Amino acid sequence: MVGTDGRRRGEARPELKSLVDETGVVPRAAALGEAREVLARDGVVRIPGAGPDPEAMVVAAATLLGGRLRELFGIRPQGGTDSPVLGLHNDGAFLEADVHGRTVRLRDPDEDFLFMHCTSPAPSGGDSVLVDGYALAERIAAEHPSLHGFLTGCDVDFFGSRTNPPRGVPSTPLLRRMIEHTRGGRRAVRASDYALPVPREPYWDTHLAHIESYADVLATAFEAAPRFRLESGDLLVLDNYRFLHGRDAFTGSRELHVLSVRTTEAF
Repeated sequence: MVGTDGRRRGEARPELKSLVDETGVVPRAAALGEAREVLARDGVVRIPGAGPDPEAMVVAAATLLGGRLRELFGIRPQGGTDSPVLGLHNDGAFLEADVHGRTVRLRDPDEDFLFMHCTSPAPSGGDSVLVDGYALAERIAAEHPSLHGFLTGCDVDFFGSRTNPPRGVPSTPLLRRMIEHTRGGRRAVRASDYALPVPREPYWDTHLAHIESYADVLATAFEAAPRFRLESGDLLVLDNYRFLHGRDAFTGSRELHVLSVRTTEAF
């Protein structure tokens, strides 16, 4: 998408590098038996050698989250061949289906933990990127208070620029703030390539400029963050409300499976 000043939305800007330095994270590695403690402390953990079967994610979800689990959504394959860069984002989507006259949610916009199983890495590229959204939000609050005020105080249409949504995706605008808290006090930091101001917003241009400024911050954070590689059988678990994730472009084939969940602490 092209921004209001003619630039492509989401460009890394050298003047923002000091803002995002050291917000990138390389996750600690831990065995499954130790991963719950690491996840509670760091919000993210890599479990190496979890095995070739993506169903290891289901076992990990029960082990790491226990009685906090509320919903598990289906394991979905991801990956592809010769894919471009995937910038910073967090998971969550509207996806519904009619099952014998009853509406069933296949995905939820407020999935709060994410499990990724690397079945086979790409032969070249495809390294992963993580940015601590909490650290980034605090930097923005200190150095760009007007942008932080927008991110915490104004709704956006989260999927507003998405055209021809897939079948089963409601067309009703999803209004939310880029940074907000659950009723239990848990903070969610979000990113969306499709965000637009709320329909009929009287300060549309101002809100759009803030959305574009945030996209540039995210692009700069993505460029500055350290990379790490998921190998075959590795499992990455992260707090989807805290961490923004992405990956580099890759050549060849890469196979990944993803499981998203909602806990009792979700919206």
